[in-house]
Amino acid sequence: MEILLKEIVNPDNTKTSIYKRKITAPALKHIAGVDQLRYVFALWVFFTHGGNPPLFAGHAKTPIFDFIDHLYGWSVNGQAAVMGFFIVSGLCIHYPNIRRDSFDIKSFYAARFLRLSLPLFACLAIAKFLNFYHPNGFLRVVPMWTLYCEAIYYVVYPFVLWVVKKDYLIQLIISTGFLSVVLIIIWSDQRSMYFHEIGGGGFLNWKAALLAFPCWLLGVLLAERLSVASIINKIVNEKHGIWLWRTGALLLSVITFPLYRYALYYHFINKPIIGLFFTSQLTILLFGLYAFFWIEREVININFGKALPSYRLEKMGAASYSLYLVHLLVIWLFEKISPVYFSGYLSNWLLLFVTLHIAVFLFFIVFEKPSHKLSKFCANALRN
Repeated sequence: MEILLKEIVNPDNTKTSIYKRKITAPALKHIAGVDQLRYVFALWVFFTHGGNPPLFAGHAKTPIFDFIDHLYGWSVNGQAAVMGFFIVSGLCIHYPNIRRDSFDIKSFYAARFLRLSLPLFACLAIAKFLNFYHPNGFLRVVPMWTLYCEAIYYVVYPFVLWVVKKDYLIQLIISTGFLSVVLIIIWSDQRSMYFHEIGGGGFLNWKAALLAFPCWLLGVLLAERLSVASIINKIVNEKHGIWLWRTGALLLSVITFPLYRYALYYHFINKPIIGLFFTSQLTILLFGLYAFFWIEREVININFGKALPSYRLEKMGAASYSLYLVHLLVIWLFEKISPVYFSGYLSNWLLLFVTLHIAVFLFFIVFEKPSHKLSKFCANALRN
């Protein structure tokens, strides 16, 4: 039996949009399913940074097992998960503004930058207290490049909102996507396996922010599509299930690093055109495009269809930013203080996994949650 969302015939019964466009779907007070996606993406990043289950640890030192072990490590692609983070970020930033009569830029910047920076400063202070060390610098305690990207997207969001009001969002996504491909070709002699390292990264990783900008804009587009009943009805009544999309996302994320390593091994990764299709940057951006359609189905089916979010994953996802901030510090501490009473690869990994979640819970309660409340308070004060 088909599910049909009744269109809003008279938009005047709801808050009007800040731009002239008919809104035909009811407003969501809370977008269910987003937090569980955040948790999955944060866990994905944790796996990439050394927290993946030790499926092939302890094997005999033979070429075939070494190859399998490397292939397994390459298949866990946290940078693809970051594109998912960016899409969710664009969705959550833009959706509340669709029905607002006006946009207060001061309260917006206060809320977003306090929300982003206060937990970050707390994590850096803890790392300094614990004498965290990394050969490439102290700031490596946190994957800073993604936070730089987020901050840049917050800065340019008022411009994006203006573009949306003028009904040029699709054109902006296409043009920035084209620009990203051109830049990957131009920076062919500086390609790296890691998305954010192409072209040397640039000041505050502006190059990575520019390359990934189309993915963040796709999140803005997703917010727009959540206000159109006809789109929602079409997706809710699709015959193939969400697990097909989830499986596709996993498979697409797996091929990125092996493709890059293949082109690197045969010395054509730096060829401007031929190597383009093997670069991590292009394949991750293509994953971001796929992730847009996948995440759209996750969100719509949970909020308008019959799918239900996982209660536990939603709860853990509320602290996904804490997980993202502290996971490298927990891994470093765990490696520094080797457990004595637990022998074996799997038991050590389980202990690490549990320790991480305890640390995340404590950090969330002590730092992130109060920071979130403070950012809301400051934003409301500036708005009033």
